[in-house]
Amino acid sequence: MASQSSQPIGSATRLVLKVDIDTKVGLIEGVPRLMEIMARAGVRASFFIAMGPDHSGRALARLVKPGFLQKQLRSGAAGAYGVTTMLYGVALPGPIIAQAAPHLFLQLSAAGHEVGLHGWDHVFWHDRMRSLPPQRLRSHLGRAWRLYKKITGQPPASFASPGWQITPQGFEALAAMGISHVSCTRGRTPFRPVVQGRALPLVELPTTMPTLDEVLGRDGVTLDSAAAHLAGRVRAGELNVFTLHGEVEGRAQAPVLTELIARLQDQGVEFQRLVEAARRAANETLPPGDVTWGTVDGRAGEVSFQAGGAA
Repeated sequence: MASQSSQPIGSATRLVLKVDIDTKVGLIEGVPRLMEIMARAGVRASFFIAMGPDHSGRALARLVKPGFLQKQLRSGAAGAYGVTTMLYGVALPGPIIAQAAPHLFLQLSAAGHEVGLHGWDHVFWHDRMRSLPPQRLRSHLGRAWRLYKKITGQPPASFASPGWQITPQGFEALAAMGISHVSCTRGRTPFRPVVQGRALPLVELPTTMPTLDEVLGRDGVTLDSAAAHLAGRVRAGELNVFTLHGEVEGRAQAPVLTELIARLQDQGVEFQRLVEAARRAANETLPPGDVTWGTVDGRAGEVSFQAGGAA
C-alpha cells in the first residue's frame, strides 16, 4: 500500500520498469506473475530475456570474488533462484531458457510490453564479455537474435546487457545487428555510445536507480521498507530506469514491486517502456557519450558506467 505521506513529484517524472529474465524459473514463473501485477496496476514494462542455456550454477564460481558472497547473504538473492536453478550448468544440463516458454514472448507483446534480448548465455556474458574477441561476441549475439526471430517472427530491436557488462566492440556488434536502443550501463541520462571517436546509431538508456538486491540489508533497508526507499531514489523531472528481475520481483519479492508501483503512481510518475523513452530521446538533442568501468554500492565487481553519469 502506498504511503499516506507520498508527495507528488510531477508528471514530467518518467520511469521505465526494465525487467531482466536471467533464468528458466524467471521466465516460466516470474513473467506470468509480473504480467498480473502490471495488468492490475495498468502499467507496461520492457522485458529482456536471456535466450540460451540457463547456466546459473556456474555463477557459484563468483563466491570467491570480494563482496559477492556478502551480497548473496545480505539480500537473500541466492534463495530467490531455487536449488534446481543453482544446479544448472554444474550438476544438471542447462535448459534453453527461451524454448521453455516461447508462448510468453507473444503474450507479453499482446499485453503491450516490450520484449528484447538479454543475450544468449547470461553467466558466460557476465563473466567473460570484457575479454571476448569481436568474432565471439557476434556469434553469441547472433544465436540469441536468430532464436528470437524464430519465436516471434520479428527481429529484435532492443538489448540489455547481462550484469551491465559492455565494451566498444559489443556496442558495435549490436549496431551492426540493427538493434536501435539498448540499456547496458549504469548512469543518469540517455546518450549515443562513442566508439573510436564516432557516435553509434544506438540510443543507450542507462539504469539510473539501484536494484532491490543492492539496497536490501544496507542502511537499515528491509523488505518492509524497500519500496519506500526505492521510491525515494526516483529523480523528479527526469527519466528513471529501474532494473528488476523475474526471479526476484516476479516471485518471492513481488510485494515489494506492487508497493513500489503504487507509491510511484500516487506521486504522479509516468510509466514508459524503454522503446518509448528511446524514441523521445532520439527526437531530442542526444549527446554522444563514452563508457567507463566502476563499482556500485551493494554490488560486487565492476560494471559499465556512462562516463560522468553517477548512478
